[in-house]
Amino acid sequence: MKSFIFIIFLSVILTGCFSPVKMTPPKTYLLTDMPAVKTYKHKRGGTLLVVPPEASAAFYTKEMAYSLKTYQLSYFARNRWAETPSQMLYPLIIQTLQNTHYFHAVVTSTYLGHYNYLLKTQLLDLQQDFTHHPILYHLVLRAQLSNAGGRVIAVKQFDIAVPVRQANPYAGVIAANRATEIMLRKLAYFCLKNLK
Repeated sequence: MKSFIFIIFLSVILTGCFSPVKMTPPKTYLLTDMPAVKTYKHKRGGTLLVVPPEASAAFYTKEMAYSLKTYQLSYFARNRWAETPSQMLYPLIIQTLQNTHYFHAVVTSTYLGHYNYLLKTQLLDLQQDFTHHPILYHLVLRAQLSNAGGRVIAVKQFDIAVPVRQANPYAGVIAANRATEIMLRKLAYFCLKNLK
């Protein structure tokens, strides 16, 4: 009896290994869109240290979030981000601020030298919202600008909502990139306005 059970068990395992049905890998997507920003001919600001964005627990994942009901968060099964959104946003924030040519330098958290200003950000929301018609993509980012001594200069929350053209994950990715571009432009303006 034991040998009979073992043979059945082995045949089930081998059938699964050699099954013609192949699981396709999940599709992965990037946040890459950057805005055109106002540029300065002469550098006016000092050194700005930008620390990596934090993310609320629900969005500190590569999974792509969506909502079908208010207060309910779900994730697409076969679609995901290439990295966590906060990891993808970090170089985009740095590059956008560098592109203004306002600062003497825009440096990362690995920088060990003197800096004049500190920018902290927190990703609070990044999801495709099916509860609205048309469907919306929400991006919410909180920014805090401080001086080197730790005194807070300004705080702002950016709440971006972009229409999604179709009810599928890829259309959401396009809208997420558009929302990212809008947020980066607003973030750059926020920094420049408060440091003039």
